[in-house]
This record gives sequence, structure tokens and C-alpha cells, in this order.
Amino acid sequence: MKVARLATKLCLMVMLAAFFGILSTAPAHAQDSMQRMLQQRTLKVGWISAPPTAYKDPKSGEVTGTYIDIVKYIFDQIKVKPEFVETSWSTFAAGLQAKQFDLVVGGTFATIGRASAVSFTVPINYMGYTASARKDDNRFKTLADIDKAGVKVAVILGGGGQDFVRRTFKNAEIVTLNTSDLTADLAAVDAKRADVAIEDVWATTRYINEHPTMVNLFPDKPFNVQAIAWTVRHGDTEFLQFLNTALENMRINGMLETIASRFPTKGHFIVEETYKPFGQ
Repeated sequence: MKVARLATKLCLMVMLAAFFGILSTAPAHAQDSMQRMLQQRTLKVGWISAPPTAYKDPKSGEVTGTYIDIVKYIFDQIKVKPEFVETSWSTFAAGLQAKQFDLVVGGTFATIGRASAVSFTVPINYMGYTASARKDDNRFKTLADIDKAGVKVAVILGGGGQDFVRRTFKNAEIVTLNTSDLTADLAAVDAKRADVAIEDVWATTRYINEHPTMVNLFPDKPFNVQAIAWTVRHGDTEFLQFLNTALENMRINGMLETIASRFPTKGHFIVEETYKPFGQ
């Protein structure tokens, strides 16, 4: 009996040690990026080329853009120097997990599927989509006009518009393009390999400005509007809370708008809020 009681006590002690060990190590993991950033006063920030949010200035070679300036503003407040590391849509999640950087400021759609691989900040802004066609093609006045047999709709594989196209168009032929060039679908329409392109308003506007043979079918009525957010590793709770607090502060005091006004951001949106007195 004494042996049995001793074994039971030892088992309980092992279980308690393991339990408290988990409690003690979990916060350390969660605080990893925050602690390292404050100790070293530097932070590696992944960025993805997507004007106007992040891109290299052709004259200076410096990384610039809306999101880059927001990051610089945030970390300047706590005397931390961001070190920018270029990444891509296909590799940024793996780069986060491999700790090549602790934050990615790409204009990433905060979708349910992606949230299983990375943690998102609060939305920075929202992006809408539109449809474009050749200027001499007058068949399309509504989305219903596009969804007809014989109409070819071009969309980028893995892009934010692909799911919308799959859900919306049941009769049109879908032409899926495997490329990272977000204007390739518009180029396909321009070259008469497709009839309509579904792409975000910013990429559409940029392409049409350089190719007057194309037209935006719904310039004032964007659809498929989605939240854009930054990403961190799962478990970086304190760092994520810091970023969310900083972004919310900048939104309320107008700094996000001030920085965004420095760049052409057509196709990017924010949600308007109405304030009322607190209490009686």
C-alpha cells in the first residue's frame, strides 16, 4: 500500500511539474518577438511588392509605400529600427514560421483559410474589386451580363478575386491565369484571349491608365470588398496586441489617413465611424 501511495504521489508530482512547466514556457514563446524587439531595438519586417502599399522607389532604390511609412511611424515611437526583408505571396507564411522576419506588411486578404496558417492584425484598410473589358465591347452593363455562355472571364489563380468568380459566374467560361502579375488578366482581355477581367480596383486603374483600349465597367461600385491586414506568427500574442493597439491609435488620431494621403490609393477603402457622447 505504501508503495502504491508513493507511486501515486510521484505521478501527481510529475503531472503538476509538467502542467506548470507548460504555463511557464507558453508566455515566453508568445513574448518572443516582443521581447527580442525591445532588447535588440531592431525588428525584421517582411514586405511584398504591391504598390502603393510597398515597393522600391525607382530613383532611390529605397523601400517605400503606405504600409512601409506606417511601420516606420509605429516603431519610431518606441525607438525600434525596422529592417525590411523582401518576400512574396507564395513564401511569406513559410518565412514567418522560419523566423526570417516577425511581421509581414503585405496587403494580405484576411481570409478564413489564411487565418489557419498565420495570425492577422486588425484590418488596415479594405480593398474592392471591379470588372474590365475592351472599350469597344458594349455587352456588359451588370454582373449578370457577364455570366452568360460564350463569355470568357479572366482571373488570377490564387488571387483575391478567384473565389468570387467561382461563386458568381456559373455560365461564363473561367480563364484562370497562373501568375503573380495582377494585371495579367487585364492583358488577356486586351489581347482578346478573354472578354472580361476581374481584378482589384487599384491594379485595374493602373493598367487602364496605361492602356486606353480598356475600360472599368463599374468604376463607382466596387464588389467583393475584403479586409486587408498584416500577419504575424501564431502564438505571438503580445506582439500582435502591441500592433493592434498601435494601429487603432493611428486610426483614431488620423495618422493612418495622413500617411495614406501621400500615395495614390484608389481602390482602397476604410469604414467610416460616427461618434456620440459617452454616457449621459
